Amino acid sequence: MKIRSFETRVFFAILSGAVAVAAVALFGATLLLREIVAGSGTAGPWDAVAESGQALIGAVEQLTVTDPEMASAVQRHRDALSESLRLSRLYALVAGRFLDILPVAALVTGVLITGLALLLAKGLARSLSRPIEELIGWTERIARSEPLPSAASSGAGGSISDFEALQRALRSMAGELESARRREIEATRLRAWTEMARRVAHELKNPLTPIRLAAAAIQKKGDAGVQEPAAVLSAEIERLDEMARSFAQFGRMPEGPFSQIDLAELLGSLARRHAAEGTRIAVHAAGDLPTVSGQYEALSRAFQNLLLNAIDASGAAPADVEVHVRAVPPNGALDQPSELVEVRVADRGPGIPQETMDLIWEPGFTTKSRGTGLGLALVRQTIQAQGGSVAARNREGGGAEFVVLLTAEAARAAGTGES
Repeated sequence: MKIRSFETRVFFAILSGAVAVAAVALFGATLLLREIVAGSGTAGPWDAVAESGQALIGAVEQLTVTDPEMASAVQRHRDALSESLRLSRLYALVAGRFLDILPVAALVTGVLITGLALLLAKGLARSLSRPIEELIGWTERIARSEPLPSAASSGAGGSISDFEALQRALRSMAGELESARRREIEATRLRAWTEMARRVAHELKNPLTPIRLAAAAIQKKGDAGVQEPAAVLSAEIERLDEMARSFAQFGRMPEGPFSQIDLAELLGSLARRHAAEGTRIAVHAAGDLPTVSGQYEALSRAFQNLLLNAIDASGAAPADVEVHVRAVPPNGALDQPSELVEVRVADRGPGIPQETMDLIWEPGFTTKSRGTGLGLALVRQTIQAQGGSVAARNREGGGAEFVVLLTAEAARAAGTGES
């Protein structure tokens, strides 16, 4: 019979070892007892002693013994010999019976020891195989991308440090595999969107140039009846051209060298450019703000998208956008040099629905009727390409807030060994 189960293998290994040791011990003990009893239990030597003693006593009695003490000693010796002979014969009888039942006693003891070994082997095999079975179940869960049991519910390993180390390793591996799976899904989606965006941009750009030339020719004719439609056509052409540039830009890393950028100056310039009647963009920058290392045009487009989103979030109401820029010390230690610069772009709009909080960064997701769905995806792509991060959250007082973290120039130079 082919044994497949680890528990069964361990069970038979422990049981076989225990039974073999018990059998050898019982066999040796049986032989030893038999030799001891056989050597000391026979009445033959005692019969010989009794006969010689009786002959000696008879010879003494044939002599004329007048000493009463000697007569008393002879009598005591006769009585002792008789008692010793009786006891030796009794011992020989008992020893003979013991030798008769010794094999049966050994067999019963062997059965008891085998039963005890069976119980112990089953318990030990189960205790050793249970953690293995649990770890096998974990690997199957990992293969199916299912979550692993919590630490409180996975106690099959008990206090065995090796199994606990394996559990920790599997949890770490599961987390890394899940992260890798998410990254691969995101990369695959990004490649698909990049290819689609490239094709859309190509298809848009081809007819835009002749359409723009035709619209310009219509406007030059000076016909008052076509001026307004021509203006609308020109505006839509510009919108399509901007959309084509957005599609062409998506999926491509920003180009150009890194330089030192003053975020306060960059955000102030964008605020002045996009501030209009009924729109207030306030930039609050700390006085000790360090410069960051990045690509100016790419960061300018990213922050422009965030400002335009904040303005659009206000809807028909006057836009009120707050921009806060500050240095963030490492690990919150205020007495250490800053490593990060934080930019918070906040609006007073309706906020972001919780169910779409993670979807706003996905390419193609938009709540605007005329949006491309690439704005925030381009923002995240650009910020990550600069070595930073971006996140969104809702404000307690209403509205949404986007938080951008970028590495300070001094920290990046120290990390790269630049002087």
